[in-house]
Amino acid sequence: MSVTSLILSFALPDPEHSTTARVFLVLGYTAAAWLWWRAVHRTRATEDSFWWRLGAGLLLLLSVNKLFDLRQVSESGLRALAKSGNWYEQRQPVQFAVAIVLPSLLIVTTTIFMASRGMGFFRRHRLALAGWALLVTYLTLRQVLEWKPALAVIEAMGYFDWRLALEVGGIALVMISALIVRPPVN
Repeated sequence: MSVTSLILSFALPDPEHSTTARVFLVLGYTAAAWLWWRAVHRTRATEDSFWWRLGAGLLLLLSVNKLFDLRQVSESGLRALAKSGNWYEQRQPVQFAVAIVLPSLLIVTTTIFMASRGMGFFRRHRLALAGWALLVTYLTLRQVLEWKPALAVIEAMGYFDWRLALEVGGIALVMISALIVRPPVN
């Protein structure tokens, strides 16, 4: 373990096991959702209102997910389903599909959608793009952990040392992007 990793492990709490970190992140996601909803009325470009509303909804969903730890709930549900279906011992292909294939498809679909429909919005709001890129990276890496063979690669990247910083950085950038929206000129 490097000195930086050691410092980060003491400075940044583990969001999976720290109630304080979880509360902080839920409040951050909720505040970001509120700021994005408020930005709908402050934007100069009327076509941006769809994106501000969509982002507010997604941030609210991330807040609810973090608050109720829905990843853990869905993991337990899938484990119970696998055990009751007698395929728990052969779960590796399903884990691969859920941890690697599904997030990859979602990223490609989201990228195509954002590049085609959201190009103008993200050109005008570059911090929003950077914030969402950090959040999607965090969520993707978090989901990849479900496939146990990928765990060694994730650990080699030092993911556990900087995952909270990645998530907080994404939240901060999307919040700032909503705060700096200029109101329409009358």
